[in-house]
Amino acid sequence: MAIRILTGEVIDQIAAGEVLERPANLVKELVENSLDAGADQVEVEYDDGGRSVTVMDNGRGMNREDLKLSVQRHATSKIQASDDLFRLATYGFRGEALASIAGVSEMSITSRHSDADQGFRLRVRFGQADDAMAVSSRVGTTVQVRDLFANVPARLSFLKSESAEHGQIRSTLKAMALAREDVAFTLRSKGELVAHWPKNQSFNERVRDVLQNQNMFLAQGENKGIRVEAAFSSPRDTQAVNRHLWFFVQGRWVQDRALSVAVMEAYRNLLMHGEYPTAVVRIELDPADVDVNVHPTKAQVKFKNPQDVFRAVSSTIRSALEKAPWLPEKTAEPTVTAFKPKAEGGTTLSFTAPEFRQTQYSQKMFPLAMVREAIADSPKVSSAATPNQPATEFRWQDLQIIGQLHLTYIVAQDSNSYYLIDQHAAHERVVFERLMESFKNGRMDIQNLLIPLTLDLSEAEMQALLNERANFERLGLTLDRLGPETLVVQTMPSLISENSVAEALKKAAHSLHEVGGGGFFERACADVFATMACHSVVRAGQAMSFEQMAQLLQQMDEYPLSSFCPHGRPVYIQKRFSEVEREFGRIT
Repeated sequence: MAIRILTGEVIDQIAAGEVLERPANLVKELVENSLDAGADQVEVEYDDGGRSVTVMDNGRGMNREDLKLSVQRHATSKIQASDDLFRLATYGFRGEALASIAGVSEMSITSRHSDADQGFRLRVRFGQADDAMAVSSRVGTTVQVRDLFANVPARLSFLKSESAEHGQIRSTLKAMALAREDVAFTLRSKGELVAHWPKNQSFNERVRDVLQNQNMFLAQGENKGIRVEAAFSSPRDTQAVNRHLWFFVQGRWVQDRALSVAVMEAYRNLLMHGEYPTAVVRIELDPADVDVNVHPTKAQVKFKNPQDVFRAVSSTIRSALEKAPWLPEKTAEPTVTAFKPKAEGGTTLSFTAPEFRQTQYSQKMFPLAMVREAIADSPKVSSAATPNQPATEFRWQDLQIIGQLHLTYIVAQDSNSYYLIDQHAAHERVVFERLMESFKNGRMDIQNLLIPLTLDLSEAEMQALLNERANFERLGLTLDRLGPETLVVQTMPSLISENSVAEALKKAAHSLHEVGGGGFFERACADVFATMACHSVVRAGQAMSFEQMAQLLQQMDEYPLSSFCPHGRPVYIQKRFSEVEREFGRIT
């Protein structure tokens, strides 16, 4: 077949197919043009499954000549030389969006430059442009698109239902709003208001408004010049899919699997299988270290040093998670003064020991020695204490232990709520964190086994473990071959039981054999410790004394993430007394 030059119509349709996969892409391109024009107010209205779209802004606008050039292919004000592609500071730069849209729709552009007294309107019908005419308009640009893909039936047939396409448009506008809280966005469908996000909100305010989630927490960090700002949900607030992860690089909304993995790595040992958090992650770095010109719709980017970006995202969110900002703040109860006798010299004495505070707890046990000690210490306490003390950090050990429920849950309370604490999950997290801490600090407490532990494995699994022998020694496990299919363990961490070591090594052997050894140790270290901890701690159905329960709560205070077991299960359930009273009809 002879080679021939394609017609302009075919070229436009090919370009439109690359840039405009669906109506949401059209909206994204038009809104990005508005933002590049300096707009701080953007209004979007859509109908008919996105085949009818209007985008209005208050940006700088265009004069008549620029308006005519705007619908020409590869016409742009964003770049001038090839080197500009690697120093991009704008959303658009290819000069294809308006030309592609004009080729597959009936489009009208009305624009007035900020320095002009009047505006101009340009109509383009499936690639055929009329002459620009003078009109009365406000400063800014309004783009109206009708009958999208009417001249490309094949593309039209691939559009989904009207509700599905509208949903994609709303997601696109949400992304744009999450990227730019300094811009007001208004979204309408069929003339009715869908959403409005005012400008000049804080990042957290915008995230909460857009995602309709008030329980989001902030994190900021920097690593090797890579700045990360993130809003993230508690591990207790999860989704069944990973569609609630939003990523922005240099202000661009992108989809990147490696960034998703980085977020999940930050939540390591905090989520159960199949659970995903909500997170909005914004990344800023040197423009020379990221290539945004790797995808027709600019939905993907390529990093010069992807591992540095991965670590920056993961460490920033992990550091914030380890502070457990979702734990309730505990407000100190007002101090009740039993009496204030005047001592010589005018010193005011008062009972300020915690045992004398007003309480509704059913138990009130303290020896007389505590009373004498409180009286002896009272002159040291200032009488200027205010009735309402400031909020203090929540501590598990400050809860009053009521008892044990079903030999599985510790029942405790404070002045506002009661708590059911899973004794197995709580102890599991404590042991896990101590193992990780000892490993990271190189102070693993090792015990030599009087009778070495033996495991029967396949030859392939045996060899897979022995290939990682040096790494397992860092975990406190000394492995040797005793026979063709018998592994012997000479030493192990003193915190754990022999049964847990056997279970952990069997799982590790299977993973090594199935997945391979490349980087396995780094990925699986936490999983090995989680398995060890699970089989080394107090079990459900095991009786605990009050002293043991109190000691466990004290140990939980040592680790901020103690509200989740290493496998992601919640450690506690909290219920406010006001909820209980409402259910009993005591309050309305």
